[in-house]
Amino acid sequence: MKKCYSVVLCVFFLLGGVVNSFAQLTAEELLQVLIEKGIVTEDDIKKIKEGRIEEIEEYCEKPPPEKEFVVKSARKTKSINFKGRVQARYTSIENGDLDKVTHQKAFDDSEFDGFSIRRVRFRFFGNVTDQWKYHVQFSADGDQNEDKIDPETPDYKLKREDIGVKLQDAYFVYKAHPFVNIRVGQFKSLFSPSYTTHGPYLPLCERPLVIDKLARRREIGISVESPRKGEWDGRAHGQKVHDLPFFCALGLYNGNTFNHMRNDNENFMVTGMLLWRPSPHFTLGTSYAYDQVGYDYETTVLGKAKEVGDYYEYPIEDHKVADNLNIWDFNCAFDWNPVHLQFEYITQDGDESKRQYGYGIQTQIYLTDNFQLTARYDEFDPNVDVDNTLDSRWYTVGYNWFIHGQNIKWQLNYSFREEMHGEDIDNDILVTHFQILF
Repeated sequence: MKKCYSVVLCVFFLLGGVVNSFAQLTAEELLQVLIEKGIVTEDDIKKIKEGRIEEIEEYCEKPPPEKEFVVKSARKTKSINFKGRVQARYTSIENGDLDKVTHQKAFDDSEFDGFSIRRVRFRFFGNVTDQWKYHVQFSADGDQNEDKIDPETPDYKLKREDIGVKLQDAYFVYKAHPFVNIRVGQFKSLFSPSYTTHGPYLPLCERPLVIDKLARRREIGISVESPRKGEWDGRAHGQKVHDLPFFCALGLYNGNTFNHMRNDNENFMVTGMLLWRPSPHFTLGTSYAYDQVGYDYETTVLGKAKEVGDYYEYPIEDHKVADNLNIWDFNCAFDWNPVHLQFEYITQDGDESKRQYGYGIQTQIYLTDNFQLTARYDEFDPNVDVDNTLDSRWYTVGYNWFIHGQNIKWQLNYSFREEMHGEDIDNDILVTHFQILF
């Protein structure tokens, strides 16, 4: 309506010969400009000249036709997502008598001195319905012929798991309640925050030494847990932090490690995990696992394997369980930008094995928004009753350069490795990673 009155007044003003003294155009020329600009039409001008102004008002008062909107409701469709990771690595290790020292799995060996592909991951994930989601992940790491590893070398089992083409994860999650999820399949057993931190977000090239040695690993089983909304703490650059006051989980697993598609004995592993966040800057947690290992056709007990026919076995008397293991984890983390601190301690004891323990103290500090200094102290003792060169103290320093967040990241670590007892071995190591996420 306001526009109509403006049109009429403008036209009367011009037709009445009221032209600004500084204007160079006539009234007719100004009318032509208004028509060209779409402010008025020739029909409006004609009606005004003939005195039919009410017809313009009647036309303007007609409401514009209403648009119709149709809203349809539908169930959430299935989703299929794909992501991947490639991590190229260069290693330089002092090659002393490495048979007498502690290794951190396969990639911490002189065989990988030089360039290698540390991690390649392909994962598919998504939703089937609002309450059901799935996750499948494959890996292709390092030397694909895992049978090249000598079964009599230390940590044969850990090294064998560390290389080759493998199914890493295959599980689904059912949202039974806003506060309860049920996870079933093969996945990381919920035991340690350091182990369950997502691999692409690790602030150092490898996890703490004690985590690789004693933490429970991927297993086939079931877990009842509270929802997890983000990473445990601020160690993961640029990621949302799990800011709920509590996280808890209880799991039942076969206990014979991942990619064993059935339980090959009568035993199970039970785990429990609890995290408490009393403040936005502090997290405190503990975990417990009870694991039974040791049938003679398994490779899960400490000791040296013996060749039997075309395979290797660890001899166990009378086909009985070799070890009832009790494993405890205690951890805490502190975040106050730009500093992050993290501590984790694990101890393991069994009926047929000596107590082992280890811990890691780790820190990160930002120098800029995309450049971070890192450091960690590792201590590990595989047998508290024996003092030898396997008792290790590692001092690691390095940096993270987030070239494009976590999607393009360059990490470099140098570890000074000391043997707690006995002669010092030349086994310091330089490791650098270049990571691409897609």
